[in-house]
Amino acid sequence: MSDGDLERRARRWDVMVTGVLVLFLLIPIPFAQFRGWPGGEPVLERPVLPWSSFRLCYVPAGGGRPVEEVYRFTWNGKLVPGGGELRHPAALESLEAPLLAWQRQPEVELRSLHRNGEFLLVRTRWRPVAAWPLGMLLASWKDHGAGVHGGGAGR
Repeated sequence: MSDGDLERRARRWDVMVTGVLVLFLLIPIPFAQFRGWPGGEPVLERPVLPWSSFRLCYVPAGGGRPVEEVYRFTWNGKLVPGGGELRHPAALESLEAPLLAWQRQPEVELRSLHRNGEFLLVRTRWRPVAAWPLGMLLASWKDHGAGVHGGGAGR
């Protein structure tokens, strides 16, 4: 084989691998969004896989032992138990701020939801894989007070 043939094969391979990667990034998968309700404050967003789960941990308002409730997802992003959206007022009617733990990650304290007396809404949406990091990037840019103009020397 000549060098020209090898270069053409390598270019074809590069185009094919790039195409497969682009198709993979456009495949929609379910994402779980945790928000306060009715205020809509975002708490957490994660991609859902068939083995995904989360825990709500709280001390009931009437007192007693701490409660830990585990929720799992089916292959198509539905919650088990329930099979739909989760509005769970009991978890937010606790003596202390309840905790939300995704998989085995550290707990997120739901302090502002607890203080405001809001519910926790869990919604599953299907989006392309590439939309998640792009959405996080956009959200961090919007939350940055200076936008693209800030941080320059000489101000």
